[in-house]
Amino acid sequence: MDTLAGEFLLYLVAERGCSRLTAAAYCSDLSQFLTHLQQVFGVVTPAEVTTDMVRSWIVSMHERGLTSTSVAPRVCAVKSFWKHLCERDLAVPVVMARVSTPKRDRTLPVYLGQDDLRCLLEAALPQRTAFCVFRDYAILATFIYAGLRRSELLGLRLGDLDFSGGTLRGEHGKGRKVREVPMVEELAEALCDWLEYRPNCKHDYVFTTNRGNRIYPTRLQIIWRRALAASGINRPGVTMHTLRHSFATLMLQGGADLVALQRLLGHSRLDTTALYLHVGAQQLREAMRAHPLCAAGASPGDGGGSGSGREAHTRSEASVTTRRSE
Repeated sequence: MDTLAGEFLLYLVAERGCSRLTAAAYCSDLSQFLTHLQQVFGVVTPAEVTTDMVRSWIVSMHERGLTSTSVAPRVCAVKSFWKHLCERDLAVPVVMARVSTPKRDRTLPVYLGQDDLRCLLEAALPQRTAFCVFRDYAILATFIYAGLRRSELLGLRLGDLDFSGGTLRGEHGKGRKVREVPMVEELAEALCDWLEYRPNCKHDYVFTTNRGNRIYPTRLQIIWRRALAASGINRPGVTMHTLRHSFATLMLQGGADLVALQRLLGHSRLDTTALYLHVGAQQLREAMRAHPLCAAGASPGDGGGSGSGREAHTRSEASVTTRRSE
């Protein structure tokens, strides 16, 4: 099955257009699955695999302390591999049809507020060279003002920037989907400043090293960690992807509707975007003030002449006083 798994990974990249990172994740998941089958059951062909063997692998992951959120994508990867084998008549669907994917724990994403995001942008300024200042500031601004994924930012090319039309095109995200994101003035200015310092290169990727090489994930992570440390933000769970969560959350808080945000983020499913519909205690209090029976939310004449909430409260106190006197 190792050979079949290798062919499946080639299929993911060549025909389904999966990114290198996605293919690497599939490779890791399938390797763990096949190792379990070989070491525990001595299985080396799809015909020998049973439903109980697959369930045994899932149980082993839980025993190692993996959460349902971590187990679920691994099971999905194996099911995709099995479906590919079934389409080639190398396996039978019933084996995986009886296996349920663990329900993922839907936790609220960590996000940063406006003040923290400003601190991050300012953290890019005190550096030794103007080159690093303008590049790092433009990278952070692209994350914060456009909500791009890491792979989209790394794959951003000069032709993706349309300053006359005021849009930025992302086409290197999940599933190679293409979308256009409007460039706000702050982002356009940051990118223009960086392009003045960008060296002449043999490639057209937007972000480069000082030697003109394309920036890769390792270098981007170094830039992110330096900015995070300089910003003084020490909240747990803050990663580079937190900037995308922050973009989505602030857009919703600013009045963007869910469908528009779905298009901006490039989500294929609306329920994925709905994960960002989390609100804080202050927002809940503000929402409750709009209750029509609350003093803060009622307007004069509401309720067919019944009066405001404060008047109703006064009548209630008078009624209690009357009963007590009687």
